[in-house]
Parts: sequence; structure tokens; C-alpha cells
Amino acid sequence: MIQDIKKYNVWLVYVCMWVFSFFTVWYTAIVMYYTLVHVTKSGYASDFIKNISTLSNVPMRSFYISIFMFIALFCFVSIRPKLKFFYHHQMIPIFIELGFSLILMKNISFSATCILFIVIADCLMYVDKPFDRSICIILVFLAYMFSNYGYLSNYIPMISFQEYLSVYNSRTQGLLMGIEVTLTNLNIVLFIAYIFLYLQKQMNETQKFASLNAELKRLNIQLKGYANLREKMGETKERNRLAREIHDTLGHTLTGLSVGLEACQVMIDRDVNVTKAQLGILQESAKRGLTDVRRSVDKLKPDALERYSLKEALDMMIMDFQKLTDVTILYLCHLPLVNLNADEEEIVYRVVQEGMTNSVRHGHATKIYVSIAQADNNLIIIIEDNGQGCKDVNPGFGIHHLTERINLLQGRIRYYGDNGFELIVEIPMRRGENNG
Repeated sequence: MIQDIKKYNVWLVYVCMWVFSFFTVWYTAIVMYYTLVHVTKSGYASDFIKNISTLSNVPMRSFYISIFMFIALFCFVSIRPKLKFFYHHQMIPIFIELGFSLILMKNISFSATCILFIVIADCLMYVDKPFDRSICIILVFLAYMFSNYGYLSNYIPMISFQEYLSVYNSRTQGLLMGIEVTLTNLNIVLFIAYIFLYLQKQMNETQKFASLNAELKRLNIQLKGYANLREKMGETKERNRLAREIHDTLGHTLTGLSVGLEACQVMIDRDVNVTKAQLGILQESAKRGLTDVRRSVDKLKPDALERYSLKEALDMMIMDFQKLTDVTILYLCHLPLVNLNADEEEIVYRVVQEGMTNSVRHGHATKIYVSIAQADNNLIIIIEDNGQGCKDVNPGFGIHHLTERINLLQGRIRYYGDNGFELIVEIPMRRGENNG
């Protein structure tokens, strides 16, 4: 609001400069023209001619030219902002204004040099480049300094304003000269006021830019802080993801390897060939586990889901787990596992993997029941075992991260340890969302 008021004040003073410049030009031209007419009609022409150095043959022409040039200057300044050519050539209109002003002043004996104040104001207002603006202002000031009767009368024949007043009595001369001086002083005051307001406006804009620059620096620092925080959060999220993926993969694989190696220790004295076959199975399981760990680091889903369908991946995982651990797994799937989204397939795979791993690792189960079914629009996964169970189940790392996965899909997880261990997972199905 304050900035708008200050801009309005600058514009108001600029308009007043035009108004008083017009009155000054008009008053000077009228006095000169009326004096010549008065001298001619009153018979004082011979005395007047004796006291002056030259006389215009057509006094009316000088009057009309001065008024016309002022109007032409005003019209040019008014339409200049609408001419796009001058946006790229800002010094040209200043030179045109200076030409109009010099012609105007020449026809009134350079008595109204205040018109050059408007040209200087336009230099400040319309010339953007500092160097160009300085050149224009210097040229206009030079024109102002040399536009005086005492200097130019040596080169240009003309009558001074004081010589025009010489035909009147002293009282009339004092009145007419007083009006001329008052108008000139008013123009000087308005010009000084314009310069003051313009500089004040520039200082305020500089302060505003400095304030905005400081605010921008503060926001940049804040933004860098947010970026660093986001990067740290991303690193934490990535660490959690890797921990979850590696736990799911290594936990499942190492559990199978541990149980399988225990069985090999028992069988090695009884049947070496069977033990070798079992060790081969353990070796393949270890390789698959290593592949899954590498894929987890690369943010890829399990190798089995990359190579096979969900149904085939589950069948292979259950079959391999049975071979590794010698645990009996009863697996029933009551629906075709097709048209599931990638995140749904992965969570089903991980739930079955984590459930079987926990049954063997913590419950020491010998039988595991895996069931996948559909109720309404929910996918239901139930994993039960005949293990030791636990009345107060304390979810560990695996269950904790499994819960995070399920929550991302707006699902629900429940677990009970009263009679063995039972894990129930419900996942809303979004069939076909990512399948076209």
C-alpha cells in the first residue's frame, strides 16, 4: 500500500510539472506576442526597435510554433509507452523530446527552459540501462546549461523576455516579470520534488529487493535443511526396507539351512549318499537366498516372483522348505492367484515365507497348515502350526516389518499363540488396477 502511494505521488508531481510547464510556455508566448502587437498599434515601434537587436517578421508564427511544439511533445510522451519499438531503443525518444524542446524554446527566446526538466524526468522514468540513462541526462543538462539568452544571442538573433517588457511602465514590468519568475521557481520546486520522490522510491525498492533477497536466502537454507532431512529419512526408510527384505530372505533361508544341517549331522553316519543329496539341496537353497539378498539390495522383488507366477513361486518355496526342514506342510489355495498387483503378490509371498520360518524357528513345529482364500473382496491368508506356541506373543523384527507391509496395503494382521501359532492376514484386493 505504501509503495502504491509513493508511486502515485511521483506520478502526481510529474503531472504537475507538465501543467506548470504549459502555463510557463503559454504565458511567455502570450506576453511576447501581445507586446509586439501592442507596440505596433500604439506607435511605439520605432522606439522599441531602437532598444532591441532584432525583430521577428512574423511574431504570430513564433507563438503558434511554440504552442504546437508543446502539444506535439505532450502527445509523443503520451503514446511512447504504447510503441514497442522504443522498449528496445530507449534513448531515441529522449533525443526526440530534446529536439521538440529546443525548437519550442528557440521560438520563445529560450525563456522557458523548465521544459527540459520533463525530459530529465523521462530519462529517469523510461531509460532502464544505467549507462544509457547517464548519457541522456548529461546531454539534457548540457542543453539546459547552454540554453540561455546571454550565450545564444551571440549566435542566434532573438529578443530577450526582458526586452519585450521594456515597453511597459515599471509597475507593469515588475508584475509581468514577477509572474515569470514565480512560474519558473514553481517548475524548479516541482522538479526537485520529483527527484526527491523518485530517489525515495528507488531506495524503497532497493530495500525491498534486499529484504526479499534475505528472505530468499533464509528459505534456501531452510530448503536445504528439508532436503537433508528428507535424504536422512530416505536413508532410514531404505535401511528399514533392506533390513526387512534381508530378514525375510535370510531368515527363511538360514532357518531351512540350520534345520537341514542338523538333519545331515544325524544322517551322515547312517547314509552318506542321502546326506550328500541333502547337502546339494541345502546348497541350492543357499544360492537362491543369496540371489534374493542381491535383489533386495537392488530394490527388486524375490527371484522366484521374477521368474515364475505367484502360484508357482509359492509351490516351489513350500516344496523347498519341506526338503530343507523335513517339516510337513499342508498347503491349500482356494482361488486362482492371478490378476493381483505386484505389491499384493509380494506381500502374499512374504507372509507365507515369514509364517513358515517362524513356525520352525520359534515354535519347532513339525506340521504347518497354509491356507489362502477369499472372503468378500479380501484375500485371507492363514498359517497354523503344531509348535510350542506362546500365550503372550511379542512380535519380533519379522512380524513388525510384515505389519508395516500389510498396513501399506490397508490390510490387517492377527496372530495367536495359545495352541501352536496362528497367523491371519487380510488384504483388500485391487484386481486389475495395474493390469490394464
